[in-house]
Amino acid sequence: MSILLSIGLIHCEADHGVFFAYWSSLPDPCITLPADGSPLYLVVPVHVNDSLGVTNSVPLYKWFITRLQEHICIKDLGPCSRFLSVSIIYDCPSCRLWFSSHLYIGELLEDWNLATCKPLPTPLPSSSYDASSHLGVKVVPAQCGALPQQHLDTIKQDYQHLVGCLLYLTVTTHPDIAFAAMWLGQFSSDPTCDHLVMAKHTLRYLAGTKDLALCFGAPSSSVPESLRGFLQNVGCLDADWASNDDRRSISGYCFYFEGSLVSWSTVKQKSIALSSTEAEYYAMTHTFHEAIWLCLLLSILNFPVPHPFPILSDNQAALKLASSLSISSCSKHIDIRHHFIRSHLSNSSFSASWIPTADMPADIFIKSLPFSTFSRHCDILGLVIPPTL
Repeated sequence: MSILLSIGLIHCEADHGVFFAYWSSLPDPCITLPADGSPLYLVVPVHVNDSLGVTNSVPLYKWFITRLQEHICIKDLGPCSRFLSVSIIYDCPSCRLWFSSHLYIGELLEDWNLATCKPLPTPLPSSSYDASSHLGVKVVPAQCGALPQQHLDTIKQDYQHLVGCLLYLTVTTHPDIAFAAMWLGQFSSDPTCDHLVMAKHTLRYLAGTKDLALCFGAPSSSVPESLRGFLQNVGCLDADWASNDDRRSISGYCFYFEGSLVSWSTVKQKSIALSSTEAEYYAMTHTFHEAIWLCLLLSILNFPVPHPFPILSDNQAALKLASSLSISSCSKHIDIRHHFIRSHLSNSSFSASWIPTADMPADIFIKSLPFSTFSRHCDILGLVIPPTL
């Protein structure tokens, strides 16, 4: 870190794995300012001993590498084509790029002997809701009791390894399996044979969609009309009330910046909500945590941030609760920590609006959906097949 700081980079306070710098004057005579007269910039995200360099000047990047090599031994791989198992595909003339995990998924399928399996249309079964699971996913109690303990230990180890791989895909390039990975993760401490079968179901879905990549720079053409005015920069949230066996609801959100998906999440709520309005309100708290951090990060890196930043929900009662400063008999039990939403809405740093449930892209993060609805949301998220695959 001290080496990067000595070169002139700044440690980002919003994310300690990011370093950045802007120069309005030349840091070295070998560098020239961009043709449009804009300042030189360099952003360096670091992960352990791997890092990227994002800049608007190739001479600046070469100067930066030379300065680094004066202190440490590094290997410059040139324009990045793969980073942390994510393939990066460029289309410079149209200012687009894609993040793809097709190589990683291919390796995963080979490891599990599923390279030639029959693909499935959704990450989890999307049949009608089952009373025993409340998630639209029926898991029959496993018949593993008579198996030797060694076999049960092997199932547990295999299950945890596979779920870990699915979680990695979730946070990098495949938001479409976020709900499935979260649901499967609940059983990591004591999985059964049937849980392992269900995890392989998700893997069989990936076998048919491994070429899908997350697109940046080209908003989807299938965006519903209610989202078109917001999709450049917006946060969307949703909740599935009392949908788990322990009656805890599921929260989900997604954020778009400049028309591209940049952040998403699926989590089980820590408190039991007494109504769908309350579950949505808790989901709003979860969403605002990310929204505040995201706006802070963008501001520090000198990216434009809309003011107020729009947040969308499909629950009008929750929106009314968030915009009201009054306490009613229906809300007096809600922990005060959730009410910080109100101050951010009242000072106009954020705005909250309603959209129809059918148009809510965050719906894919809170439940198992039928194929037609699921595929439409995948398009809205920006999951497409790049032209070079």
